[in-house]
Amino acid sequence: MKVQLAKKPLAEALGHVERIVPNRSGNPGLNLVRVTATAGGLLLRGTNMDVDIEASLDVDVAAQGDVALPAQVLGQVIRALPGDTVDMHLDDNELVVASDHFDTRLQTVDPDNAPTLGFPTEFPTQMDAEALSQAFSHVRYAAATAEYQAVFRGVKLEVSAENQGARAVATDGFRLAYHDLPGASGLPGDVIVPAKGVDEILKVLNGPEVHIAVGDAQLSVQAGGIKLNVKLMDGTFPDYRRVIPTAFPVTVSVSAGDLKEAVSRVSVLADRTANNRVDLFVKDGQLRISAEGSFGRGQETLDVGQSGTDAEMALAFNAKYLLDALASFSDVVDVRFSGVTSPTVLGQPNQDHHLAMVVPLRTN
Repeated sequence: MKVQLAKKPLAEALGHVERIVPNRSGNPGLNLVRVTATAGGLLLRGTNMDVDIEASLDVDVAAQGDVALPAQVLGQVIRALPGDTVDMHLDDNELVVASDHFDTRLQTVDPDNAPTLGFPTEFPTQMDAEALSQAFSHVRYAAATAEYQAVFRGVKLEVSAENQGARAVATDGFRLAYHDLPGASGLPGDVIVPAKGVDEILKVLNGPEVHIAVGDAQLSVQAGGIKLNVKLMDGTFPDYRRVIPTAFPVTVSVSAGDLKEAVSRVSVLADRTANNRVDLFVKDGQLRISAEGSFGRGQETLDVGQSGTDAEMALAFNAKYLLDALASFSDVVDVRFSGVTSPTVLGQPNQDHHLAMVVPLRTN
């Protein structure tokens, strides 16, 4: 192996690989990055058994070769190099890395000790990368974190007949969010992507387009020079449409930014041992937000547009859940209250491509 390339793209590619490859593992092979120099360029591959990654660099290769070595070690060495250009070549069982007046020798491992990884050669589904990033970002927070919650720990990417495209959905039973991707056609069927896999996909969506393939219980993504295989979740995602209310006795229209800031300020005094509770009271076009804890009590009142059949409503929320739901909105948001114990729905006026739902706290 003999190759010369710029330090910056190599360090960036290794950064992506290092996030996937575990620093320590009972299986020593999982700590490795496999570095392959071919006529087509340089490939860096690694896995944690749930997510596989391949980073490709378009460089001139003077001599082909294939080695493996600890990903974290190689990454640290490359980032610390003094120059802008890196020379790498194989000398017996050592990888020589040189830059400017610095050089080092890294002990390599037989590449057969690294897991064998395969990636699709064709990606039949194409989506706008920014649109997919927005969809995943706007629903990811609603996925469950507890191991026992099974498919609730994932984000469903479904074929949507409603918008002739796709929809991303997540719920943990206490909150729910969906975001539509109109025109994102080509998915062969619905899939459930683990939330941690969604996190990794989001980190590589930095180009104009993303290409997707589904098969063999995995979702494969190609974004620029990065390919990911994400192991899909088994199970049936709940029929979330059945739990979304359709009748709202009280609806308020308010600036999303103003509401976020008010809830953030008031929640500083919320009791952390009581689900971080904040109380909301709507009446006569005003929304009062209050919280009380061991350090005191605070409240703030906002002027809002109020509509509906009921003149007033009082209910309580976990402040974090409410702020998470509000985070994906800008401008004006409609907060639709279906009842003191039934879900509250947040959406943009006259639009239905994005929805967030939060279940109020029981107060008795």
